[in-house]
Amino acid sequence: MPESDRKRPVTRFGNWPVPVLCGLLAVQILVTIGAGRRDDLAWFDPIVDVRSMVLEDFVGEPDAAKMQEAAISGMLETLDDPYTVWIPPRLEQDFDKQMRGSYVGIGAEIEVVDDRLRIISPLEGSPSLDAGVRAGDVVLDIDGTDTLGLSSQECIDLLIGIEGTPVTMKVRHVDGTEESLEVVRRRIETRSVKGFRRAGEGWDHMLDPDEGIGYIRLTQFTERTIEEMREALDALDATGTRAVILDLRFNGGGTLDGAIDVADLFLDRGVIVSVRDRDGEGRKWTATADADDHLIPIVVLVNDGSASASEIVAGALQDNGRAKILGERSFGKGSVQEVRPLPDDRGTLKMTTARYYLPNGRNLDRRGDEEIWGVDPDPGFVIDLDNADYAKIVENRRRYEPINDGSDGLDAKFDDPAWIEREIADLQLAAALRTLQSKLSSGEWLSVGGDPGSDAVLASELLDQIAYRTRLLDELKKTSARIDELDESGEVESSVGFEIRDENGTVIGRVPSGEADRIGELLDRSGKIESPEGEVAEP
Repeated sequence: MPESDRKRPVTRFGNWPVPVLCGLLAVQILVTIGAGRRDDLAWFDPIVDVRSMVLEDFVGEPDAAKMQEAAISGMLETLDDPYTVWIPPRLEQDFDKQMRGSYVGIGAEIEVVDDRLRIISPLEGSPSLDAGVRAGDVVLDIDGTDTLGLSSQECIDLLIGIEGTPVTMKVRHVDGTEESLEVVRRRIETRSVKGFRRAGEGWDHMLDPDEGIGYIRLTQFTERTIEEMREALDALDATGTRAVILDLRFNGGGTLDGAIDVADLFLDRGVIVSVRDRDGEGRKWTATADADDHLIPIVVLVNDGSASASEIVAGALQDNGRAKILGERSFGKGSVQEVRPLPDDRGTLKMTTARYYLPNGRNLDRRGDEEIWGVDPDPGFVIDLDNADYAKIVENRRRYEPINDGSDGLDAKFDDPAWIEREIADLQLAAALRTLQSKLSSGEWLSVGGDPGSDAVLASELLDQIAYRTRLLDELKKTSARIDELDESGEVESSVGFEIRDENGTVIGRVPSGEADRIGELLDRSGKIESPEGEVAEP
């Protein structure tokens, strides 16, 4: 049995060292945190000092809000990343509209023509459609404000407002009659999925009924895109779709989740995209086999306006052998942005936090002098168009997009590639239809364009630059003609012209507007004239 009277060992220091050591450790942690906090605050010291000096003694009246915006924007500009931006509170509503695809207003597509606001089309299920607004209406005034000379943004500012509030619009209909319409504002959910022409208030997605070729145009990726895509595909399935054209031209992107969901609709296996942060950490998304997968032939239309989420979808379908990519090399934006609201309603930070990579492991970013970026069309599928070509497409396609009563009388033949080329001037859509018709009838893809590569990209850029130079020369010609008119009319005194100064600010000559050819002569003289140095101009 144990000895009850055995002496216990003597404790020399008791139990106090443990709490003391814990306390010292806590103090050290607080000191370290405090030092880090002081370093953070010290970083702001010169900014605070400059702000204080400017607010106190600057000769003008400083705008503190603008100074704050400039300070934040300047800090982010040092990151050399155009996609990391701060959205001030005054712009958050517009930003939210772009991200979520919703806003409070009347629900109409608009444009300014001849200094007047014109309705392209009311949106389906919108308050403007319910109130009697029709395609082609000219808006004469908004709540008593004459629209003559107003910009589209100024008109939009008058039309949007608080949900449930009315706005009165005086419109001139296409038949010349004028009418005042009251439209009650409500939340508008803009559609990101469209067809090639209207079918009542909705869209017609069946391009070629005989062959079963559908068409879906995605304008952006929002939270509602996947739902709209399923609706469009269900409508196509009901009519016996065997192939589809997915139009991603000028789709600047949107949500990453939206891109992954759309790509998964056409994949039953394989990697869709992977994302890595600056430490190389990240995750990978793979396709899953679902009942609503559409494993049918696909042609994806892209151009240099297809960016970010559009490139994820195009790249995933191309790398997994599920689609032919047709058009031009895409924009080249392979970065992921997170949206983080600042505390106390001080704006929103949209910040690049990672880069995404295609299934083949390549990042899409166009950086520096790299020759490869974005997503290239497949061999035999490069069809390059310039800005003027796209402008014609938009103008021609617009005839079939407004909501109407079906009595427009337009004899459209969207199942005929030659008709699309002739009437819509859309060579890319016509080629996509032509190659899908070949695939469905013979089992073979028809080569409809050129081959991708750096030469094709350089040739495309060369055409764009030539077109840009032509526009500049046209503007210069107009300006020169106007100068000649003013000079001949005597409206401008002959003394008005060019004043030439050297690098020290000394005037070396004056050239009347009618003697511009002397500028070269005076510039040659400027290298021979020595300006006095060390002189200080007194106020």
